Amino acid sequence: MLDLTQKSLPDAITVGGRDFLINTDFRIWMKFAIEYKSWVTSGMKGVFDIRYLFKTSVPVFEKVEDYNSIFLFAFPRNVVPHSSKDSGNDVLFYEYDGDYIYSAFLQAYGIDLIDTDMHWHKFLALMNGLPDCTRMSAIMGHRAYTGEKIKDEAAIYRRLKEAWMPPYEETEEEKQAEDEFNAYFG
Repeated sequence: MLDLTQKSLPDAITVGGRDFLINTDFRIWMKFAIEYKSWVTSGMKGVFDIRYLFKTSVPVFEKVEDYNSIFLFAFPRNVVPHSSKDSGNDVLFYEYDGDYIYSAFLQAYGIDLIDTDMHWHKFLALMNGLPDCTRMSAIMGHRAYTGEKIKDEAAIYRRLKEAWMPPYEETEEEKQAEDEFNAYFG
């Protein structure tokens, strides 16, 4: 998720309290996503070489948590849409969808992905915002199909509204009232 309150996009990750410059081009992180998925599918066997992600020095990963910043950069979380139900199916396959991604970006944004350099987070934001009129959006819609039939149109719109609402954040007064309630009845 892009943080538009910041003037720049991240270009480093932190490991062990130190910042390490990373390559931010979408091609590199697309390659990482493909290789990571393949590595996980293979049962995480063998060495997973990620040196190409770094511009200069490569951090020493001493514990599993040290990898968190890589995953947060590679797969940034969006808080919307959210749902209690997810088909669990992948809807985007970088290794197979290149033609459709390329044509969608050209059609929707006039961006030739072959001739452009783009930060990974910009790429993801544009990918997430592809208009429904692109073939890539239609393909992802087909892949997301669950077979579930909903006859009540109002139920469809209630689910969409719920999925796209930002997460509710309690006010300090609400948190205090809840704490008092829990202390009294808990």
